[in-house]
Amino acid sequence: MPRPLLLDPDELRRWATAHVRAHPKDFTQSLSARFGVTRAAAAPAVRRLEAEGFIVRSGGRTRPVFRPGPSRCIERRYSLPGLDESLAWEQDFAPLLDLAANLRNVVHYGFTEMLNNANDHSGGTQVTVRCEVAGSFLYLKVVDDGIGVFERVGEALELSDRRLALLELSKGRVTTDPARHSGEGIFFTSRAFSVFRLEANGLVYERDNPERGQREAERPVELPGEDPGGRADRRGTAVRMAIRLDSALELRSLLEHYTTGAPDDLTFDRTVIPVRLARLGNENLLSRSQAKRLISRIDRFKVVELDFAGVPEIGQAFADELFRVFAQQHPAIELRAINAGAGVMPMIRRARAR
Repeated sequence: MPRPLLLDPDELRRWATAHVRAHPKDFTQSLSARFGVTRAAAAPAVRRLEAEGFIVRSGGRTRPVFRPGPSRCIERRYSLPGLDESLAWEQDFAPLLDLAANLRNVVHYGFTEMLNNANDHSGGTQVTVRCEVAGSFLYLKVVDDGIGVFERVGEALELSDRRLALLELSKGRVTTDPARHSGEGIFFTSRAFSVFRLEANGLVYERDNPERGQREAERPVELPGEDPGGRADRRGTAVRMAIRLDSALELRSLLEHYTTGAPDDLTFDRTVIPVRLARLGNENLLSRSQAKRLISRIDRFKVVELDFAGVPEIGQAFADELFRVFAQQHPAIELRAINAGAGVMPMIRRARAR
């Protein structure tokens, strides 16, 4: 018979999340039956679940009543392909989460978009989804065993270097299956969550999206299970996200931010491209070919903001290709430069003045 202190804490948390509602008056007895320990031996495990916020006790000492606490831990594994991501959300996850309406919409959106990507694009055989509520954050992780998102995008777009797949995904409206997908899922999910990390094929794409007025101390330090290095030999794609439980973000307001016709028209026609992703390794952004790489496949947008954060300088040819040549050839597309520093802005002004 296993000793209570040797019980798997993670399995205990997942079991408590799934069963405390069904066993408010016999929770300890049910736990002891499930894990094969006596009721007396189960008591330390129950106290630990209380301390971690997974259950809340009320009533008398001899006849306690238990209900769900603020913490949650849910994990499911599904076979691919043929997965119904909406059914997975509605049956396995949504009933166990107590979220504000706006947050539920955001999590629902990110959950189904990332699970649908795994189902339709990964070429894998299974996907594992894990959701945790701990402290002030909800954490969501989706991991499949497929080809890897950057390899898939690189193949579909015939990219010369798989690192350029990060750049293409950051633009939005990029998909390997245009007949069935709009290519918007990763773009909007990566902006809806406070922290977003996409890892595959030894590469990592990540975004940090602090909400207005949010202090650095209110950010999660790391995402559970994070591997900062990104192993090149790992198969599949891992998506890790986190969002504050008190987030005020409305999904519609996010969609409106990236359209020029809001609020009546929500067509996705405005994007923001991180210019630093056009760099391969430590190369400087100097050439026309690099500029063409940056703005390839953006003809579907009306407004394109080029974010120069993390780019200390650019070359004359790079700036000229963007802000004179491309601008003259595509007058219907508005190019905007944001976060351009002292090593960038003079080159942009020079190109525009010609």
